[in-house]
Amino acid sequence: MARCCRGLAGDHFVKQNLAPQKLAQAAEKAFREGNYLEAVAGFEAAATAYQEQGEMILAAEMWNNCGVAFLQLERGEEALKVIQPTLPILESEGDLERLGIAYGNLASALEVCSRYEEAQEAYLRSAELLEKCGKAELRLHALKALSQLQLKQGKQLQALATFQAALEDAPRLSLQQKALKKLMEIPWKLLPK
Repeated sequence: MARCCRGLAGDHFVKQNLAPQKLAQAAEKAFREGNYLEAVAGFEAAATAYQEQGEMILAAEMWNNCGVAFLQLERGEEALKVIQPTLPILESEGDLERLGIAYGNLASALEVCSRYEEAQEAYLRSAELLEKCGKAELRLHALKALSQLQLKQGKQLQALATFQAALEDAPRLSLQQKALKKLMEIPWKLLPK
């Protein structure tokens, strides 16, 4: 039987005897519709149901989704509490893609909590893991987020280098990204050699 925290979105997902997949689908629908409290409750219920079935990777994925819903609500500390415990599970299972995504989610939560240095490390770890498993598009997102964080911290050259590295390795670039890549090469050509 699936259970979740009461009070987040009422009793909608509490004590419903639904398969974890159905709970996850309902939570994803709530998330897409912007009902983030309902999504949190649904992802918690799905995670608990997967845990009860011994499906630890899927449970970890649901906890990460729950963390993303918390981030949409600007509740970074709560996101950290549900995302951090998933890292050792995904690490022990060797699921590099989900682990890379989890580190990206962790970085976002750390950033919301103004823990910028830790967020930067988590974005780098995310990008590294996603590169190892061949997920270039996801790696691009992690590096773009890192670049934005570096800009926020006043590290313009570092941000430029990070974003350029992201574009260099991207499998496909939009027309806008291709133009941006060309523009970004100009400052490096102006630096003394």
